[in-house]
Amino acid sequence: MNPSNQATTATVEAHPAQTGPRLDARDALGRVLDLIRGCRGVEDIDAARLREVFGVEFHEHAGRLGFGERVSREWWTAFEWDPAHPYGPRFEFSFRPDLPGSHPDAGDICAIDAEAFAAELAAMGFAREIRRAEHGRPIREDFERPGMTVEVYTRGEADAPPEKISHACVQRVCIL
Repeated sequence: MNPSNQATTATVEAHPAQTGPRLDARDALGRVLDLIRGCRGVEDIDAARLREVFGVEFHEHAGRLGFGERVSREWWTAFEWDPAHPYGPRFEFSFRPDLPGSHPDAGDICAIDAEAFAAELAAMGFAREIRRAEHGRPIREDFERPGMTVEVYTRGEADAPPEKISHACVQRVCIL
């Protein structure tokens, strides 16, 4: 998670008449997949496309567009479009813990788990490569097709039991 992005992503509390988030965890990830599915490349993303796909208003700050909201007691979503990023245009989606630096159970954000997300990307023609750090520890998965790269960062669903530790949930997606 890039701390500099936290200040530029607009966060919006749920409207008092609203009983839940406008985009729950499943809907948010599903719409990220819809955004990817509808683009040949990252250059196809703009404010109108974001509004169309996500159905919410993105707020502008310093040339970036952002939207965020609480999706559970412990998690927020953050969406950011940065067309002038130093390394090229990028869209970033992430689930962020309510308390920065905390590591809450990810069950609330795992409605579409990492394997299901990867299968959707594969069906769209993306090739998958796992990037590893020391001792073979996976740090992210890259999905590539001509004109677009999608980086997917995951984490275990919970710290216990073992089957939840190894069940990977999507925490962050970058479209480059």
